[in-house]
Amino acid sequence: MKFSMDAIMPRLQSVVCAGFVIAMSLIAVSPASAGRQVQGGDVARLLTGKAFRIECVDGTQGRGQVSQHGVINVSYRRPSASLDESDNAVLRVKGVEICLAWKQFGGGGDGCYPVSEEAGGRYRLSTGPMWCDISPK
Repeated sequence: MKFSMDAIMPRLQSVVCAGFVIAMSLIAVSPASAGRQVQGGDVARLLTGKAFRIECVDGTQGRGQVSQHGVINVSYRRPSASLDESDNAVLRVKGVEICLAWKQFGGGGDGCYPVSEEAGGRYRLSTGPMWCDISPK
């Protein structure tokens, strides 16, 4: 039985191309699925009565605290600002989401954000490409 390299090469190229496409697909999906989705109520209970750090994708950083009554107070600095700003919101839970109604933080407004655990004790609230990580102190 004689093997022809011409017959093997197209198959090998197809396998390599398919492997490359699969690898690129996994890499593209990895950041989006990096965190493990958690229940908003579990994270709300964990944060209640505690201080936390906040870091957002746009460079905003700050600190905050959740009161026993579910009110979040934050003090933060945007990357382009020289002074700290502050805001507060009432925390509501809706399944895997935490809902907040800010006056000015993140542009203000009422929104619900899915929560994922990105690493031990670091939780991400996100919507589309925008996200903020919260880490209890």
